[in-house]
Amino acid sequence: MARRSRILASLEGKLGAVIRREVSKVLRRLKSQIARRERELTALKAEYAKGMDLLRKRLTTGAAAARRRPRRRARRINWKKVFGSLPARFTLKTLAGHPVAGTRPKPHLYAILSRWKKEGLLGKDSAGGYRKVSAKPPRKRKARRGRPARVQKPAARPETPGA
Repeated sequence: MARRSRILASLEGKLGAVIRREVSKVLRRLKSQIARRERELTALKAEYAKGMDLLRKRLTTGAAAARRRPRRRARRINWKKVFGSLPARFTLKTLAGHPVAGTRPKPHLYAILSRWKKEGLLGKDSAGGYRKVSAKPPRKRKARRGRPARVQKPAARPETPGA
């Protein structure tokens, strides 16, 4: 029996050395992968920091610039002149192509067309689009609210004594 244990012990020693070598190879590979990924992580952190610095600079310079000069407002448009310059029949596309009115967004142009319709300046065109109406329909006058008109009292009758 003693002999058998020596054989096992010698095998175990050889087997143990092989296992230790394999494990140490695996651990070295893991260590190199960890080191490589740590380098990648530091590079990514540096890139992130640069981006944040750039973003902060833009935000501060943009906010400071907005405080320094007032915002430009759009110029008022004389819509009567625009209406006068349009042809007798036109579409929204024609109005959007106008040099002055074309700078406005389409919802704004729709609002202007709606106002012109309410004012009786426009009508629907049979071919699609709009046409100018030559004569404005008379506007109804609203009744004024206020005090009712004074009613004159009849003249006082002279009293006759004895009648």
